[in-house]
Amino acid sequence: MQHAFSTHIREVLTHYETADHGLALRRLLDCAIETQDPVIFAETLAFCDWNDALSMDEGAFRLEKVRPLLEQIERVGIKDPYQGPKEVLAVENVAKKYAKSGFQISNLNFGLELRKINGLVGENGNGKTTLLRLLASELKPDSGKISYFFPEGKQDAYSLKTKLVYIEQRIPRWYGSLMDNLQFTVSHYHDKPEENRLWTEIMIARLGLRPYRHLTWGRISSGYRTRFELAKTLLRRPKILLLDEPLANLDIVAQQTILQDLKFMANSISAPFAMILSSQHIYEVEKVSDSIIFIRDGMARYDAKSGNADKEDNESQLILELEVNASREVLKAALDPLGLSKIQYNGGVYLLHFNAATSSSEVLGTLAKNEVETLYFRNISQSSRRFFHQ
Repeated sequence: MQHAFSTHIREVLTHYETADHGLALRRLLDCAIETQDPVIFAETLAFCDWNDALSMDEGAFRLEKVRPLLEQIERVGIKDPYQGPKEVLAVENVAKKYAKSGFQISNLNFGLELRKINGLVGENGNGKTTLLRLLASELKPDSGKISYFFPEGKQDAYSLKTKLVYIEQRIPRWYGSLMDNLQFTVSHYHDKPEENRLWTEIMIARLGLRPYRHLTWGRISSGYRTRFELAKTLLRRPKILLLDEPLANLDIVAQQTILQDLKFMANSISAPFAMILSSQHIYEVEKVSDSIIFIRDGMARYDAKSGNADKEDNESQLILELEVNASREVLKAALDPLGLSKIQYNGGVYLLHFNAATSSSEVLGTLAKNEVETLYFRNISQSSRRFFHQ
C-alpha cells in the first residue's frame, strides 16, 4: 500500500515538472485525502490559497513550493488503507415488469467490484434508469436476486442507504448555503467541528468548487449543481455510487475532467468505491469504464471488457464509422477490394464492416489514394457504439 502511495506522490511531482498544473493539483489533493490527517488538510488548503494567487506562467514557484508538502504527505502516509472484500454487488437473473406499459427488463447478470466502473449505455426508454433504481432498492425485482457485500456484512436498509448512493439526473434542490449543506453531511462522520470544516474544504477543493462554496443553489449553474452533489456524495464515503446521466449538464471539458476525477477517486487506497455510470456520452464513458452494459428493450449485452461479452456480436470484424464527402457508390467502389462486407448509412455517417484481416490504416490509406476526403473516422470494433446500429 505504501509503495502505491509513494508512486502517486512521484506522479504528482512529475505533473508539476511537466507544467500540468491542473491535473497536478487534483492529484495532490487526492494524496492529501488519503492521509485523513487534519494537519495535512490544513497545509494543503494553505497551498491551494497560495496557488490561486499565482499566474499560469509561474510553474517554477509551484514546483519549489510543492516539494516539501509532498514530502510531508509521504511521511504521514495512509492512515487506514482499505483491506476488505473486493466484490460489493452481484446481480443474478434479475427481471422487472411494469404492469401498465408492459415494458420489462430481464435476465440481468453481472457483478461489481471496488475500484471498478461499469458504464451503462443504451437509447432512452430501454431500461437504464429502471436498472439503477433496482440496484438502489427503490424498485423490487419480480424475480432474481441482487446481493450487496459491504465490509460489515450487512444488507439491511440502513447499511444500504449509508454505503450505496444513487444520484438521479434531476438533483433535488438544496436550501441554505452550499457550504452549510456539505458540513451538515460530513458531521455524521466526524465529532470535531474543525475536522468537519477541513473535510468539507478539502473535498470542495478537490472538485474545483472553491470559488462557489459560499453561494446558494439558485446562484450556480446546473453543471456546478452536479459537482456539488458529487462532493456531498463523496463526503459520505460510499462503497457503491450509481450515477444517472451525470454528464448531461456539463460541457465537454468538464465531462472529461469529472470522469477522470471519478476514476482516480474510485481507485482510492483508503476509501475505494465501485460505480455504475449511465450516460449517452458513449465514448467518454468507455474511456473510464472497466466494463460496459448495453441495454436495448430491457435486455443487456456485455462489452468485451467485462470478460463475458456476447461472443456472436461482430466477432472477428473491423467496424468503422465514417463521414466523407463522397457518394455511397464512390465509397463502395474504393473499399470493395479491401473486403467490404456491409455498408450502412445513418444520419450522415456510414457504418462499414470488413473482415478481421483488414486494418483501419489500410482503409484510411485507400481513401486517401482515391482522393476521398475523410471528415470523421472512428474504429468502433470494440465500442458499444456498434450495438446502436444493429
